[in-house]
Amino acid sequence: MAETQWNIEEVKRWKIKQLIQYNLGMLVLFAILIYSFEFVQLYFLIGSFYMLVLILAAIALYNLKTGKFVGTKTGRRIQQYEKARLGEKRWKRRKIIEAVFIIGLVILVTAFIFTSDVDTSRINFSSAAFPFIGAWLGYNIGEIVRTRNLTEL
Repeated sequence: MAETQWNIEEVKRWKIKQLIQYNLGMLVLFAILIYSFEFVQLYFLIGSFYMLVLILAAIALYNLKTGKFVGTKTGRRIQQYEKARLGEKRWKRRKIIEAVFIIGLVILVTAFIFTSDVDTSRINFSSAAFPFIGAWLGYNIGEIVRTRNLTEL
């Protein structure tokens, strides 16, 4: 599809499909989180989260460095649309901000791992589930609003 001729209705369908994929992934992650609080050591849960953040940082850096998109076919199409909509300069600036944020998160999690006594720490499920569900809801609401507000380039 040419960069200047995007069918907004099709882009909206892609964004809805991506939101459904995201929600399915979050449901699986939430089920794993519930299971982990019952049967897995806390240090393993923190290590898994750390690995996930490292993978996200690597993807963000790869995307920034090469300009190539990682993800599902739908996700790649949406990223191509966003790049065309924002323009190369603004898109690159957003990707730099994204990469810096994720790298900052990696640094914070690394500092947390090395400065806390994870073996004696306990966390209850409800205190971890509330922020998870809040972020999940916030992301969904934001994506729905942004999808409804899409306009032609």
